[in-house]
Amino acid sequence: MKLLRWGQSAYETDSNLKREKDQLETLGCSIVQQQKIEPSSDIQGLLVTSKVQVSAERIETLPNLEFILTTTSGYEHIDLVAAHNRGIKVGRCPMARKDAVVETSLAMGLTLMRNLPALHHQAQKNHWARSTLPSYRMPRIKDVSIGLIGYGLIGKAAARVWSDLGAKVRWHDPKFLGSLPLEELCAMSDIISLHCSHTPSSHQLINTHSLQKMKPGTIIINTARGKCIDIEALMAADHLGGYGLDVFPQEPPPNLSQFAAHPNTILLPHAAGYHDLLGDSIVQEVYDSVALWLEEQRLLHPVEP
Repeated sequence: MKLLRWGQSAYETDSNLKREKDQLETLGCSIVQQQKIEPSSDIQGLLVTSKVQVSAERIETLPNLEFILTTTSGYEHIDLVAAHNRGIKVGRCPMARKDAVVETSLAMGLTLMRNLPALHHQAQKNHWARSTLPSYRMPRIKDVSIGLIGYGLIGKAAARVWSDLGAKVRWHDPKFLGSLPLEELCAMSDIISLHCSHTPSSHQLINTHSLQKMKPGTIIINTARGKCIDIEALMAADHLGGYGLDVFPQEPPPNLSQFAAHPNTILLPHAAGYHDLLGDSIVQEVYDSVALWLEEQRLLHPVEP
């Protein structure tokens, strides 16, 4: 099988790509690594990053393509309908980042729940805020209700961690049993944490209407995709207890500091999935996915249109 590796992410070193190539060659594959797609009739597998757009036009330049595998969790950079119409399977690599995303969302949730950024901000102003602690919302985990939007691999992992710590966990994801209506989830949750892909149905899922359903003091965490939140509506929702944003509708945002107006905020540069061994983890997940394709003609983590 001949594979085309299109693109290289900032966290993937040349050493990572060489190891990926060497490992795939042990499966009998030949690998072409390049920064753009050239028309080719002998490419059967396409490996891509989120930095490239796999459009219908580009898919058509590879007439014998069998599968597309993105090295990322998200897949909005791939034209799923065009691939499906051609009978091309699409897969992704969520496991390489799963633990880091869960850990980051948990860290942001706990930090904001305890109002630590706001207290730290007081210290930066040389103010010892101990006497004002009763004015801050600072619940314990066992008194908190967590609402997860998205209950796939990462959502389920987040649910397990929060539950183990004693929180009450609910979710909205119509694909899974036990899903609550979004409005109901928003109304009863102290922390809303997004773990969904960006699709037409999740576009600006958090908007003026859903924000109005949230009770005063609700915290929002987004380590999923920026376009799942109407960012202007979020900025206008003055009843929230804070928010942690790892992703934004436009990256980098044109004016990042504008999102720090609320005192209880955490802003990250799309860093939730990063860890020291991310490049190596991607190499392994790509290898496992291609190996499964060669053995069973299916991908490890398939994506449907």
